[in-house]
Amino acid sequence: MQLAVLAGTVAWLAYTKLYFFLHPAHLTFDPSLFMYLTGKPDPTCGLTRTFAWMWTGDLGRAVAVYPLGPPLFVLTLALCLTSAVALVSGRRVRLAISASTRRVVLVVAFVALTVNWISKLTWLGM
Repeated sequence: MQLAVLAGTVAWLAYTKLYFFLHPAHLTFDPSLFMYLTGKPDPTCGLTRTFAWMWTGDLGRAVAVYPLGPPLFVLTLALCLTSAVALVSGRRVRLAISASTRRVVLVVAFVALTVNWISKLTWLGM
């Protein structure tokens, strides 16, 4: 499992790191199926670009593209590092949280994603 998490995060981080080189060559995934079908951005629209801006160190543009992006970028880096350490050390990483804490985290994440999406649909101009 740790290998799959590490491979996925490394692939995602590499793709976002190279995004500004891949996009002009039309080697990116634009638009999403959701946007193609509805004409509106999906809840994660802009996440790739915000990660790409984070790689350049431009926090202002990263937040403007996807307000939740910078914290997700940091969490993705942490997940990648944790998975790598677990693989090297041979230890299994377990997150021991109670069911009630897990529910609170899921609700907060859902609300944050919803507010982020609404902001994209209204004042961020998507």
